[in-house]
Amino acid sequence: GHVASVALLAREGGLSADWRAEMYEGGRIRGHMVPDVLTSQLRDEAAGEPSGVRVVRIATHPAVRDRGLGSALLEAVEDEFRDDVDWLGAGFGATPELVDFWAANGYGAVHLSTTRNDASGEHSAVVLRPTSDAGRALRDRHADWFAARAPAVLGDALADADPDVVRATLRATPADPDPTLGDRGWRLVAGAAYGPALYDVDPRPFRDLAAAHLVAGDPDALSAREERLLVRRALQGQSWGTVADAMGFHSTRQCMRALGDAFRPLVDAWGDESALAERERFLDDG
Repeated sequence: GHVASVALLAREGGLSADWRAEMYEGGRIRGHMVPDVLTSQLRDEAAGEPSGVRVVRIATHPAVRDRGLGSALLEAVEDEFRDDVDWLGAGFGATPELVDFWAANGYGAVHLSTTRNDASGEHSAVVLRPTSDAGRALRDRHADWFAARAPAVLGDALADADPDVVRATLRATPADPDPTLGDRGWRLVAGAAYGPALYDVDPRPFRDLAAAHLVAGDPDALSAREERLLVRRALQGQSWGTVADAMGFHSTRQCMRALGDAFRPLVDAWGDESALAERERFLDDG
């Protein structure tokens, strides 16, 4: 007899060509947060054409949390609106727990803001769940774009983001990246993982492989600590000393060796012929 879980919804999208052009050129159209982010920030003028419903707020009474009521409410929202709109979505201050909640309910991450919310101090995530072919095309292209740009933005504007937020958001991104490291790049990564090669010679192939793993790799291949190491050093480009201090390594040398060890399963899973040949060379020597 009591309200246990509530959601506040907003209809968004379905914008005319003129309104989409105005938004693309910097105009603000109130009440369309998701299309605005995808259009004005991510430069997708077509993003405002599909219609959607954004979950502005969702909350469950503290006395009955962790019973699946929030997920049941999202299912009810989909049941009500799936035939009327192209997507369901949300934008929220990203924490690992919240990102995991939305991902478990089928909402894929397509964006992580480069600035922090003034009140919460959190980076905001945007997630989408398609309900039509148009919505799926919108989600898929933005997920692909997010996965592609993640290595660069994490080394710049998101260099101070919480590694666990980064891990959760990338894991929730429905993309299938194919890291193209080239023969030399693969030899370098495999040589650092299994032999004497050095990460610092060229961080790029390590960065690209780390991002691909966090988006689409086996989630059981590495421990949470190893993935945090990938985020801090390979993606965010934090110095060896900063990473060693933050993660409790006794020395930078120990931190370096741990990073090489973390790349071993990734070389095994993703490596091409040149990577595997480099690996076998050092395994044979051992």
